[in-house]
Amino acid sequence: MTGRALFDGVCARSGLAAMIGPGTVQRALSSVGVASPELARPDDYRRALPQMRQRMAFYLPPEELEQRTLDIEALLAVAQVP
Repeated sequence: MTGRALFDGVCARSGLAAMIGPGTVQRALSSVGVASPELARPDDYRRALPQMRQRMAFYLPPEELEQRTLDIEALLAVAQVP
């Protein structure tokens, strides 16, 4: 899984509203040097995950933040498999 499908999957698993999630994920990717979500690979999302968590923490309670992070990590593990 790559490109738009991976981006959409990460956004969905973030637990953030549709108006907030994509921008939050895109800004986190930008912070690690990825200009476009379509170009992002699972490793890029892993590098951006600390920034995503920091941004998600504004909107989610700690328990949900932890579960959402685990959900994103699980998706990235599956996406990595060729």
